Amino acid sequence: MTEENAYQHKESDIKDAIEEPGDANQGQPTDWAVEEDVSQPEEIDRRHGDHVRELAVVLFERTKPLHELGEDRRQILEAAPYLYNLPLPQRKKKPYKDAKVLVRENIEGDFTSEQVNELAAIIALQQGALKRKDIPNLDLSPIQQRDTLTIGALLNIAIGLDASNSQETTILHIESSRSGIWIVVEGPEAIADAAEAQGNSRLWTKIGYPEIKIMESAKAETKLVPFPEPMERPGVEGSDPLAEAGRKVMRYQFAEVLRHEEGTRQGEDIEALHDMRVATRRLRAAFEVFKNAYKPGALKPHLRGLRATGRALGGVRDLDVFMEKAGRFLDSQPEDQQDALDPQIESWNQQRESARNKMLDYLDSEEYFNFKRKFNVFLKTPGAGARKVPKDIPSPNLVSELAPVLIYQRLGAVRSYDPFLEEAPLELLHALRIEFKKLRYTVEYFREVLGQEAKPVINDLKKMQDHLGDLNDANVSGQSLGDFLETWGVEQAKLPESERENIDGVAAYLTYRQAELVRLRDTFPEAWAYFNRPELKQNLASSISVL
Repeated sequence: MTEENAYQHKESDIKDAIEEPGDANQGQPTDWAVEEDVSQPEEIDRRHGDHVRELAVVLFERTKPLHELGEDRRQILEAAPYLYNLPLPQRKKKPYKDAKVLVRENIEGDFTSEQVNELAAIIALQQGALKRKDIPNLDLSPIQQRDTLTIGALLNIAIGLDASNSQETTILHIESSRSGIWIVVEGPEAIADAAEAQGNSRLWTKIGYPEIKIMESAKAETKLVPFPEPMERPGVEGSDPLAEAGRKVMRYQFAEVLRHEEGTRQGEDIEALHDMRVATRRLRAAFEVFKNAYKPGALKPHLRGLRATGRALGGVRDLDVFMEKAGRFLDSQPEDQQDALDPQIESWNQQRESARNKMLDYLDSEEYFNFKRKFNVFLKTPGAGARKVPKDIPSPNLVSELAPVLIYQRLGAVRSYDPFLEEAPLELLHALRIEFKKLRYTVEYFREVLGQEAKPVINDLKKMQDHLGDLNDANVSGQSLGDFLETWGVEQAKLPESERENIDGVAAYLTYRQAELVRLRDTFPEAWAYFNRPELKQNLASSISVL
């Protein structure tokens, strides 16, 4: 990504930041920094400069995915902490020119004229000798104006973090995303310095970057908990209370959601989106399986965020599946028919682009950021939301006591469909598919405490789930193809006959998908009989008997 489109800053954004209504400084401190004493000696404060530089570099590196500035801009940022509080000559007409002289007289190392100009603008603005609305009148390009504001904003925060001039406040942790930035600091003066830096962060948000929250480490412990890293297994044990086993399972799946988030954002590998969506579905199933272990309403706010995440991902993933299966169909066709589905695929691509933009907007939203943060705290807090267990009467509460009940409840929910499956409508088979997912996931959640027979049970459940999934995909994609053909026909009828396009290939693919739907329905009784065979029930019973 080039500097021109980094974080999508437009010239209008810079103009808005510079010409903010009512910002005429009028004797008030600017958003750049606290007012400085311009009467101090012309001597560089090395200790303060070193510490501010160290803080600024950390901020620069951790927010780089947002501003995407290069090393030449980092060089400016590293020089500014030593120069920003050196006084300019007491002249009022040419502060920018004076700042250039100050920079040239005091900088160490090689700087281009462009870097000198930006550094001079930062210093003059820090000292209130220039106003932000003056920037367009300087010899700075629009990109330089944006870079100057960005570097100045980062410097502003770093200066605030040493407002005590103690050089003891340090950055402990930074979590940066397009939804928000959390900065955790520590040190004897951390509370006061964090408050000063928070005030100094106004410019950062005014020029279009995400809101920053700066807090001392003790306060952060209650609000900012590190996200879980991917794990080999959830770690469920038979002696776990059911609520804590559920917390382990949900934390494992949440780590999977986060692990695939960046790949989903980049969009280079569709499997990242697939894996992220699967993890959200497993999480939703876990909410259902373990809900009775928690107080009523304890999971509800997290479920709301999870559903919104699943919807955002699902709109893109469903279209990926449509196009993937269409591609397999085309691979089986003669070479001269490889473009037969181009009109339909183009339509799907347009829908996918729209769905992907909506997905990215959601993943960048404050709603998603807050969902992740609050859910993470819940998952990292033992006992949070857990239902109280009576101490004066026997009451099952452990995995070894309740896992068999939960598994057989799910098996019972699946088998209850048996009397209704002859000539079952597609809607009923779709509901059965959802119940199979819940059964399979429930067995998987307790896999670590079950016997080895659980493995073939899970494989059998997956086969049935896949059969019903393929049937649902054939039905939904067939509806999409039918809708496309109907819309296409209406639009084509408006054109002269000589300009109408032939899309027989799309009609042929619809026929293929309808035939596949019929085949999957015809073979469903066989698949259901395989699931209902005694061997699966025996394996399930044997796997549970070890508890």
